[in-house]
Amino acid sequence: MLNRSGSMSLLVEGGGSHTWVAVTDGERVRAEAKLPSLNTIGAPRGTPRALLRQVAAVTGGVTGIEEALFAVGAVGTWHYLEEFSKLLVNTLPESLRPVRRTFVTNDVVPLLFAEDRRSQQLVVIAGTGSGVTARRGFEAVARHGAHEYLFGDDGGAYDIGRQALRAVIAAAEGRGEPTQLAALVERRTGGMELDYYVYGSDNPKQTVADFARDVFVADQDGDQTAQHILDCAADRLVDVCRGALTAVGAKSPVTATFTGTLVTEPTGRLRTRLERRLLALGATAFRSQTVDVALMCRALKELQSDQALFDRIAGAVPTVRL
Repeated sequence: MLNRSGSMSLLVEGGGSHTWVAVTDGERVRAEAKLPSLNTIGAPRGTPRALLRQVAAVTGGVTGIEEALFAVGAVGTWHYLEEFSKLLVNTLPESLRPVRRTFVTNDVVPLLFAEDRRSQQLVVIAGTGSGVTARRGFEAVARHGAHEYLFGDDGGAYDIGRQALRAVIAAAEGRGEPTQLAALVERRTGGMELDYYVYGSDNPKQTVADFARDVFVADQDGDQTAQHILDCAADRLVDVCRGALTAVGAKSPVTATFTGTLVTEPTGRLRTRLERRLLALGATAFRSQTVDVALMCRALKELQSDQALFDRIAGAVPTVRL
């Protein structure tokens, strides 16, 4: 928790599908809400500004906020960090973003504090999108992947959902093997024309990602097309992990921290594949991690109190103190 007992903190965390907002005094949560994603990529124009106003509304009657941490997928690159930071300054009152005590970064950063500072850690995020960050203690930090749905997100739900839809179309056109995915996709669309269902939706990226659920169902039932899609998704994601571990010079033992709907869902269809492959890269422990108040407070405390650590993280992950 934070050093000053009773000091109020605004915590905002979220990836490609949702945003979680909490206000805490270090002892209890004073306000909390779950909102849609703050990401600008793939979202209707104006969404982040409207959502930041909702963030302000969540804090309601809570006063005395002394520090803030925004750890969001919207901060994917340095350009997006600059853009999002300007949006914060123009939208939120200073009382919700105390000067020099407000930190803005990507949603992977709190997860780097799920293990002790000396650990060799691999953080794997696999939800709507995907991304990987590795660290050797905090002496070296590297972030790979996470280039959103057109360039990256290997092994994420959009990637898997897109491959599923391509397989269904290929089967319908006689270019691919029959697959149980066809019936599952038809059920999800309610029989609506697939092109119209996806392209006519408010958020095509998220709509495509939703079809990943059908791949998990078909894989569990032994569908070979679904099995192949998940095998390839695991291979692509592990390639990203290999690059990040190599960049920081990590050697076994490495602790893999998993977060996101695809690696925490109950059947473990993707996670099991990842674990088998990561064993060969020196991973010796696999842990699921949810970002909660305690983890966000820990990250905020470390970013505030250790400038060298802040600089090493900021060298790999877009991060700024406002």
